[in-house]
Amino acid sequence: MAYEIEDHETQYCFPAINSSCIKEKKPRHEYNIIYVLVTLLSAWTVFLNLLVIISISHFKKLHTPTNLIILSLAVADLLMGLVMPIEATRLIETSARSGTLSLSLATWLGST
Repeated sequence: MAYEIEDHETQYCFPAINSSCIKEKKPRHEYNIIYVLVTLLSAWTVFLNLLVIISISHFKKLHTPTNLIILSLAVADLLMGLVMPIEATRLIETSARSGTLSLSLATWLGST
């Protein structure tokens, strides 16, 4: 679905190249809802995994081999919770103009 301006001209990601991707334009409230949900999900993921990491690290009774595996998974999930907003932004923003630095950062963080 192409975004059309008043004179019904299709907008492309790169205006000089007609064969580039078509810029999809959604209403601003849809973007806001998606960004709020992703932010809440990411914050919830980080908070709960920090809770697991702190509790297992603090209490000596929880230092069992099984809980160390859970601790390892909590650390991995915590890192994913930190990368989640960057990856979501990359997926939500369809325009290739969203910044080469942010795209390269998202690619680098997503691959680690």
